[in-house]
Amino acid sequence: MALLIVAVLSVFWCVVGLPMVLGAYDYDFLCYYIGGTLAREARFADLYQPAVQRQVQDIAAPGLKEARPFVRPPWFALALAPLTALPLVKAYAIWVAGWLTALLAVWVWGTWRFGETALLLAVLFMPTDIGFAYGQDCAAMLAVCCGAWALLERRRLFAGGAVLGLGLMKFHLLLLVPLWLIVERRWRTLAGFAASGAVFASAAFATLGVSGLRQYARLLASGQTELFGHSPDSMINVYSVLINLGIDSRAASVVFAVVVVVVSILGMRGAPQWRAMAIALTSSLLITPHAFAYDAAMLLLPVWLVMENSKRRFPRWSALALANPLIFYFTAAHPPFRFVPALALLVFLAAMIADRSEPAAQRSEETAAMASISTATSRGNAAA
Repeated sequence: MALLIVAVLSVFWCVVGLPMVLGAYDYDFLCYYIGGTLAREARFADLYQPAVQRQVQDIAAPGLKEARPFVRPPWFALALAPLTALPLVKAYAIWVAGWLTALLAVWVWGTWRFGETALLLAVLFMPTDIGFAYGQDCAAMLAVCCGAWALLERRRLFAGGAVLGLGLMKFHLLLLVPLWLIVERRWRTLAGFAASGAVFASAAFATLGVSGLRQYARLLASGQTELFGHSPDSMINVYSVLINLGIDSRAASVVFAVVVVVVSILGMRGAPQWRAMAIALTSSLLITPHAFAYDAAMLLLPVWLVMENSKRRFPRWSALALANPLIFYFTAAHPPFRFVPALALLVFLAAMIADRSEPAAQRSEETAAMASISTATSRGNAAA
């Protein structure tokens, strides 16, 4: 029955989304294609020059009026360089096929690890579908988080941190991950995370130099990093909540973000690994200045973790709310209703912080320990 529901929903998403996916080669992917082309041609000094980016765009997609700025880190451009040897449409086809394969692999792993309920939640989870409709690589962040979790569960701490560090290709989505590792004194995992970061930073310095890094920092600080104009009210962060409520205050935004960080730190202290990681990923999305609905794709792992480990209704219902595809449709609604996804994330975060459920593994270990103690006591009494 579960597989039947998954198949029906998958066909439905394909029918609805396939026309959008086929026409999205000149959306976000074109931005990446421009950066990869400049990296392949070793034109790193021009990587963040709008005029040069426009020249590459006009060659790859002539006739397109809107600019497609490349704003990802330089190591991302290096990774995409080989793909840009192909024409835009062919490269896009490989891009979509690759991330679709990665997403299906995550679904298979999630079903094996968390059960068939995880598969049902995955096929309902809307952010990954939105990502494909825009030519995004949000399935990559989900795969990185799941791969890191699989390694951490096996006590391969350094490797788990290194895999999690691969998510620095979208570093603004992992802002609180280092803080989580520091708060919980997970030094080996932090070392692996830092090792990946050091490799990326070295690549950035080698390709851009100091002046290029400053130029990239100015580009990010300017806020001109989005297609079709600035749209803070449709994001899934705390700033979206304020803007939709008519509060356009930098001071209020800073205070709100600080409150989220402080409360998240308190929630992570002493928490089991599953809950601490889920809190870190969720709060990172809430405080980053740039987070759209498709960026929430990586939260499928926290949803799975909460559904498996939490024994309280509030966290489980809040996780199910995130899996409801209607939640993320509100980003396209009229203000003030665009803040609904961000509000759902805040509720999910609050539910995890308030939760005190023990991890399933710990419960089973304690149960086994109690059973062994009881058996030993019975044998001792019998001997006596």
